[in-house]
Amino acid sequence: MDYAIYDAITAGFSDVVIITRKDLVDLMDAHMQEIWQGKVKVQYAIQQPPANANPERTKPWGTGQAILATKELVKNPFVCINADDFYGKEAYISMHNFLSKLDNNENKFSLVGYPLENTLSDIGTVSRGVCKLNENNELESITELTKIDFFDNVLRNENDDKSYTQIPFNSFASMNFWGFTCFLFDELESQWQAFYEANKNEPKAEFLIPTVVSKMMNEGKIKVQLLPDGKDWCGVTYSEEKDLVIASLRNKIKEGIYPEKLSI
Repeated sequence: MDYAIYDAITAGFSDVVIITRKDLVDLMDAHMQEIWQGKVKVQYAIQQPPANANPERTKPWGTGQAILATKELVKNPFVCINADDFYGKEAYISMHNFLSKLDNNENKFSLVGYPLENTLSDIGTVSRGVCKLNENNELESITELTKIDFFDNVLRNENDDKSYTQIPFNSFASMNFWGFTCFLFDELESQWQAFYEANKNEPKAEFLIPTVVSKMMNEGKIKVQLLPDGKDWCGVTYSEEKDLVIASLRNKIKEGIYPEKLSI
């Protein structure tokens, strides 16, 4: 998360909203003050269950509801990421260039795409949202494939019936690096209300942002531009990959890409 903030601020973004739980705010704020020493404006949005939610449910309600928690704080075009992924500075630069040309309520969103083959794991299969694009590099759909690997020079996904579907080599994966305008929020709230009413008794149902965006695209309400600038993603899909991610970040420090101690 600290590297994400560093890359975003150096790319031109001006402030940060962290979506978290109420019981973690003080701990998170102490960390932010230690690292950034008040040089970065940080606000906190609390993702919490609806007042009438089943108290036995502990699972959060998904990325769509999380982003909705920021509605009163976010007033400009914004980037939305997973805090536990490393995306590379090129992604933030590309997204900032795109969003800086948009009005606050323009119905045009964006997604940084990463070459699918660069997001695989040597340890096992991965789950990825595979993007389908039109001739203008605009997103037509995201298909969630849950058992992707590279075998015998073929990108493939294992289907539920144990058969395999081949995936084109030029495919882009969505790693949840989104660019939105405030046009999102009214639609997000409307979809959330309908989703919750239909799923409030489901213990594991999640309101996910790709589903929200897909519905808006299908209804012709928005266009989503894919930015093909994802170069350097890494994350921990399997616990064994933790050391690889640490080594990758240390190499970037040695190469001078990042300072030993993050600061702006």
